Amino acid sequence: MDQTNSSIPAQRQQIIMEYLMEKSSISIREAADLCHVSDATARRDLDDMAVQGLIERTHGGAVVERGTGLEKNHAEKMKIMIPEKTRIAMEAAKMICDGNSIFLDSGTTTFLLAKQLQGFKNLTVVTHNLDVAYRIKLDQTSTLILTGGIRRDGYNVLIGEIAEDLVNQLSVDIVFMGADAINAKYGVFNSSFLELGIKRSCLSSGKQKVLISDHTKFNRKALTKVCNIEEFDTVITDEGIDDESRQILETKIKKLIIVKNEAEGRKE
Repeated sequence: MDQTNSSIPAQRQQIIMEYLMEKSSISIREAADLCHVSDATARRDLDDMAVQGLIERTHGGAVVERGTGLEKNHAEKMKIMIPEKTRIAMEAAKMICDGNSIFLDSGTTTFLLAKQLQGFKNLTVVTHNLDVAYRIKLDQTSTLILTGGIRRDGYNVLIGEIAEDLVNQLSVDIVFMGADAINAKYGVFNSSFLELGIKRSCLSSGKQKVLISDHTKFNRKALTKVCNIEEFDTVITDEGIDDESRQILETKIKKLIIVKNEAEGRKE
């Protein structure tokens, strides 16, 4: 029997992944002690994580599988692939018109998109991204709505039922969403179950759904699946994307925009 009533597998698996981020390997006994569960429960958790492609099972434990989308903290994300993310954000801004209502998800690319919004008029911008709320300037005719909720330390986002309840009441013109990991065949993933609820609420609130992400997020999986790739109308990425992912996306979504490395132009 489990030693405690910490019975949510996603919570235990998140704890195990955080341990693996530091140690690279874990035994069944270590996983059981870490999560205060029996060896049998720990073994099932590791088996489930292996099925998801997050880890590689070994005799008596597991190691991190190469390519798993381990979550970086906010400061690290703000330093990675900035030129590519900026060009993706500039392309995404072309989809916005004066008077639109939009939702901006967490993440560096959505923050960079928000920096493109000052020239638009009469926008309604909804977000749970604290960087957007505190650091972005909008035209005086525009309105910014912050969801409220519980701050997730280290990631500058608001999560929880308060945030989800607000977003569930909305219908916005465009949702711009980021991702920790994308597999064109299997879907869009996040590295923490803590943001899963707000991300799914965001998707349900949008008339158009746009995924904005650089190519390094592709061919990866992370702890929790947010949705299938088909739920997005448009995907915007850079030309570092591999051919297989591009070909799959072209069959599954309405529009794929691939931003060139040069500042000018694009290919679709």
